Amino acid sequence: DRSGSLSDLEEMIRMFRESLELRPPGHPTRRFSLTNLATALSIQYERSGSLRDLEEALHMYRESLELCPRGHPARDMSLNNLAYALIKQYDLSGSSSVLEETIRMFRESLEICLPGHPRRNTSLNNLAGALSTQYERSGSLSDLEETVRMLRESLELCPPGNPRRDGVLVSLANGLSRQYNR
Repeated sequence: DRSGSLSDLEEMIRMFRESLELRPPGHPTRRFSLTNLATALSIQYERSGSLRDLEEALHMYRESLELCPRGHPARDMSLNNLAYALIKQYDLSGSSSVLEETIRMFRESLEICLPGHPRRNTSLNNLAGALSTQYERSGSLSDLEETVRMLRESLELCPPGNPRRDGVLVSLANGLSRQYNR
């Protein structure tokens, strides 16, 4: 739940738009302006429900991803940003192709975040969440089994005392409950 003022959000978006104008295609830091504007538009979408904001955010995230080719150190984050916005689009449309694209993005992010990578846990949880959504849609046992595998690995990366452990425990317990009740 966001409590900031609408005028602050609108001003933030205006500033990010101006920043983007100052970083035309080819500018070395254009992707930062694209991502900042896309994130602000996503926030505005969550607040207003304006499909135009979500579509523009998706466009900005896609352009930002294009600026992070394979091997780029920020590619996993760019994939996750786009996939998060796609989840919002899926929630609206229920389109299986949007969910499949989301899962592809999260899979590629996980492939980048090999064991030992500091963002591996995030990638595991993101993919597990999307696969769980796909399981709910399709009832495919393989999606559920993969969800549980991802969450088990994620739990190993969240030892007692880790602030993310509680969320992973709940997600894993829910996945195991679905398996048990199947």
